[in-house]
Amino acid sequence: MILSRKNAVSVAQMSKLIKDLQYIALTEANYEYPIMFAIDEEGGMMNSLFDPDYLTQYPCAMALASTGDTELVYEILKAVAIELKKIGFLIVLGPVLDVVTKLSHQLVGVRSFGTTIEDVIKYGSQCAKGLQDGGLFTVGKHFPGMGNATVDSLLDLPMIGDSLDQIKHFNSVPFAKLIEQNLLDGVSAAGCGVPNISPDETHACLSPILLNQYLRQDLKFDGIVVSECLEMDALYHSLGLGQGVILAISAGCDLVMVCHDLNLQNEAIESLQKAVDNGNLDEEIVSASYLRVKRLQTQLPKWSELFPKGEDSAKEVDKLFKYEFPDLWAKHQKLSQLAYQKSITLVRDFNSSLPISKFITSTDKTDNIVLLTPLLNPVYQSQKEDPQLYTGEQVFQKFGDLLSNHSISKLKPYKVLHTSYTANGLTPLHESLIENSKVVIILTSEASRNMYQVGIVKYVSILCGANPNSFNNVGSSAYIQLTKPLIIVATLSPYDFFYSKSIGSAYLCCYEYTDSALEKLVGVLMGDFEAGGCIPGEKKFTGKTRKRKLDSVKIEDDKKNSIPKRRWLVDEFDLNRDWSGLVKLWKNNTMDADVGTINNNSIDYSNDGFYKKLYGLLVSSNKSQMHFVVRNSSLNILYGVILTWVVKHKEGGLQVEHDEEDEAVVKSKSPEESHHFTGSIIYLLVDKSRRNQSIGKNLHARALRYLIKDLSCKQITLGSSLPLLFFPENSNLLQHKKVTSFIQNVGWTIKSEDLRKKFIMILNDMENWLVPKKIFRELMIVGVRFDICSDPKKLLKLIDRSMNDSEAVDNIDDRQNIKSLYLEAIKHLGNHSSYGVKIIIALEPTNQSVIGSIILFTNKSQLVKFFPFIDECVDEGSGVSEEKSGSYVKSSPLIGCIIGPIIDPLYSNLTEIFKYGLICSGITFLKSSLTDNEVQINQCVMIGANNDKSINGIKEIGFHEWKYYYNYYDKKVNPEKSFK
Repeated sequence: MILSRKNAVSVAQMSKLIKDLQYIALTEANYEYPIMFAIDEEGGMMNSLFDPDYLTQYPCAMALASTGDTELVYEILKAVAIELKKIGFLIVLGPVLDVVTKLSHQLVGVRSFGTTIEDVIKYGSQCAKGLQDGGLFTVGKHFPGMGNATVDSLLDLPMIGDSLDQIKHFNSVPFAKLIEQNLLDGVSAAGCGVPNISPDETHACLSPILLNQYLRQDLKFDGIVVSECLEMDALYHSLGLGQGVILAISAGCDLVMVCHDLNLQNEAIESLQKAVDNGNLDEEIVSASYLRVKRLQTQLPKWSELFPKGEDSAKEVDKLFKYEFPDLWAKHQKLSQLAYQKSITLVRDFNSSLPISKFITSTDKTDNIVLLTPLLNPVYQSQKEDPQLYTGEQVFQKFGDLLSNHSISKLKPYKVLHTSYTANGLTPLHESLIENSKVVIILTSEASRNMYQVGIVKYVSILCGANPNSFNNVGSSAYIQLTKPLIIVATLSPYDFFYSKSIGSAYLCCYEYTDSALEKLVGVLMGDFEAGGCIPGEKKFTGKTRKRKLDSVKIEDDKKNSIPKRRWLVDEFDLNRDWSGLVKLWKNNTMDADVGTINNNSIDYSNDGFYKKLYGLLVSSNKSQMHFVVRNSSLNILYGVILTWVVKHKEGGLQVEHDEEDEAVVKSKSPEESHHFTGSIIYLLVDKSRRNQSIGKNLHARALRYLIKDLSCKQITLGSSLPLLFFPENSNLLQHKKVTSFIQNVGWTIKSEDLRKKFIMILNDMENWLVPKKIFRELMIVGVRFDICSDPKKLLKLIDRSMNDSEAVDNIDDRQNIKSLYLEAIKHLGNHSSYGVKIIIALEPTNQSVIGSIILFTNKSQLVKFFPFIDECVDEGSGVSEEKSGSYVKSSPLIGCIIGPIIDPLYSNLTEIFKYGLICSGITFLKSSLTDNEVQINQCVMIGANNDKSINGIKEIGFHEWKYYYNYYDKKVNPEKSFK
């Protein structure tokens, strides 16, 4: 039985209610077990029972996480459980395990422990452990995780738009972890629509895919599952409550909530009875639910423990926890005070505006502090409406009193002029109060949902001396000193003005507007203690920082660092003139790093095969790509080189035409002017003897000018996987401090956590390789056929579909690379050499449409120029001996290569098996068509294997990891702004 705010008046009243109901259950209903009373008591403002004088008030989940203290979270939740159990509760509907996204706080908001999976798991597990150790059953909510749900305005229903795979890898991860740790006795299903999982079900709690299949079977959860309240209008009108009850039980719920209407509760019971009697609901389902509930009931106190003296015990008035356990009550009060003090969060204070007591003078003149607060719903039932106040104005009345009666007022007299603001804007009285004040404090609450608050804060900021133009610089750190301190306090979501760094002098958040939180907020404002909290998932503001006018100096310093101190003439790279100098520069300045690193993650630049293929790349792209050098023109010596790569992206679909020699040419269906460029800096090298002389900065600046000014590239990356010229240990970008410092100085930011790792895989002993039986069987079941692509027209349609797939696992950069690779491969399909480029396609068995593809080539084909390191993959002794002029010589080893699998988005549920089928078909083709009397192929290389679960399937095919690389190291969108 769930007791809500409607049932709650005080701790004494709630204790008596529970005791009376238990005695009725024992004496009149003859219950075998006591009633399991449940309550929502999440902390903060989400408590069903508020009685601060007799039930310790604690912060909400996000406020607790902001303390950064997991031990404190555990102790607090254990204390919560102890006090609730004393009242008579046995189940708590918590913890909240939703991972909220920063811009979707309206639904869950500060009830969550944070915006990252790690934070929710870290604090959620301590919360659950504390509740269990305190003697309560835990019910994690809101499964499968509704932190990023949005409200459908038509249905007036929260909707989770994620696919089941997305839910498994994000939303539900905290549930899975706590289930694994046996920290959840139950799970509460969310009252959200899940259209991409169960489009026919109104709520997640009616979805057998989520509950029976995923929660029960996949996560192996055998605790109780509680539905959302089924009186919701969306379900009530579409299905009817009776149908909803049956669907919920069938989907996997053990307990169905019908919270408010007695008639509907009776209807639910009658519907359940009818369904069992008529066979619409299997008895096995009901029995399984009964056993799960009974498993909890057997752990309850016995009737003899609840009523040892029978009726006399029932009539006794129990002592309140505060009086029965005074020492423990005092400890709990200290925990509460500590938690609230540590939770108050200072997000920023660039002008050292805190504490505000510094602005109050000790002269005879009384200073004014203006306090502006919104009208909000009262937290406490005791906050009765005052006829002299607007509705909701009493919420911050005590806060104003605490601020005005602070002990500093005895030394420095001041007045707090407290007034409310509404969506109607500010009046001349507001403006007059602000003009005559020393400090302005403005409180907000869910500003993203109450947009009028944003307008009010901006206008108040102008009245305090802000330039309106500065509001457009979202995230800018170029601040302007205000003529009057403006303190902004977010009383719920910390993201009200998190990104608006140019607004206000200081920005704090307290996560709730309970009296306990506001009391500690006064302490921070007046300097009793410093704010100790940190928004979960964000960086903590570290003490005092430079005043705002100094920030602009820092920006200018950063700009100066990127400007070369010495000017060098930068020439365009000329292949005929500079090739030999490039090879010499490359070998002389890279080979030292390769000594003793045969097995490391680098390319062997001593291999002549690398330069042969690099030359092929530069020759073939000589007219379309541009590179730059710093050189001694007298001696024709290169001091430095920077290689760039540009890809032209044409808007619209693709079509195949043929040139005069009947070669395939891919063109866009859109007009020629409908295109844009993306660019990459793919290699930068300076001679060791010429470093620290600004050659690198000059080369970098010239490359940026070409990419940004000349070509107007919409995006520029540092590094590239097409062409792929270096591996991580060649680059020195992650481990060499001087290189890292240089890269940062010229404007790039490399974060190791953002790097996307790709693997190069090798398959040896192709002669004895066979298609794995499991893959062969699955391919026979789906009936897909594989063939060599002879007409690229159908293939281009597949490429277009994959590019437009909004739910693709690979990001858009991966797909752009693959598209470029295919366009290059299609150019060479007319070459009928057995060593040339081929494309294997997967054909749908009924209409023969192309539903998948993969590119094949060898180290003797035209495509190998993009991967000049490929000969390094060869095993010692590879190749065959052949007779020549009476002697035997070793022929050049032949390597088969596979890259770029594409699967039609319409077949996303078969992606893995289609992908493995394409790989196996590619190996089979290479093995059968390239094994002849001249050269034998015995190795296959796969380039670009994702660092995800699919790599295990590739290993099962027979590949092993060789080396890895990154797509790129940093990316700048709108580079013109990034490199001002």
